[in-house]
Amino acid sequence: MPKAHGVSNERMDQEYVHILFGMSDAGSLKVTFSTLGIRETNQVLAFNESFSIGPLSGLDTITGVQNRHLWMMERDGEYSISQHHNQENRLVHMVQTVKSIPHHAITVIWVADNAHDQTGLRFVLHVLRERIQPVHMVNVTELYQSAAIHGTEGFVPFYSGAIDRETYLLIVKKYSQGVPLASDQRRGYELDWLRLAAENQMLRLWKDAAIISCDESSMDEVILRSVIELEEEQERNQVRKGFVSAGSVFIRVFEVSQQFLGTSFILNRMRALVNQGVLMSHGYSGDLNQFSLRQASAD
Repeated sequence: MPKAHGVSNERMDQEYVHILFGMSDAGSLKVTFSTLGIRETNQVLAFNESFSIGPLSGLDTITGVQNRHLWMMERDGEYSISQHHNQENRLVHMVQTVKSIPHHAITVIWVADNAHDQTGLRFVLHVLRERIQPVHMVNVTELYQSAAIHGTEGFVPFYSGAIDRETYLLIVKKYSQGVPLASDQRRGYELDWLRLAAENQMLRLWKDAAIISCDESSMDEVILRSVIELEEEQERNQVRKGFVSAGSVFIRVFEVSQQFLGTSFILNRMRALVNQGVLMSHGYSGDLNQFSLRQASAD
């Protein structure tokens, strides 16, 4: 059988294969491994997908992937460009690469407590369901909050990028080998993937330590409330009421919801609310930094 491009002969000496669900997270891990002097024995693989949004049905088949790509391209102008520039990280290629991980290598999946990473975890375990060798997991949210790490009290990093560099270095140094998943844990994650794929909703949120399948419009209330609050703050500070920056709205939604959703999804929901007459916009709506919003009902 032809070998997947992601696992070449020069990689066969590597003891660990790490799987992450974002290009930025993978880059940070590679840099940290280099800093620790262990890059040569650790391969890093990255999916270039937003697993918290879009269809999941049949995602390990060509048809399922095509359906998902069409959905994403209709809603994200940058999606095709990103896929073109990172072809080794595309879904079809990554599925084959994961399936081709050498038997001697230990597979380590990295996640935080958000629907994107957690859905990705369940998908990868579905792909690896016939792999007999143990699969390990690193949950950076849990590790950050553990007594062994002593993170900032009360702060819950729901994505890897929220962790400061020094603490992240400590996590990688002490826990990069991960914790082996018990067989019943793996089966539980695999079954949860089948549930999510069957529900096939277009949005997934992380609530009460579980992935909730939702309608695309489920974040609209948070977006609208964020616009209203920013308008009110602007009025208090400047004695006037008007449009507020879409970028500021996105930041507010991100902070309030504690959901790891890409800018393209929130941008599309902003446009949808404008089209529905709920919000009014001003400027170029293709870029969060180039347009602003206000309530359509505002005087």
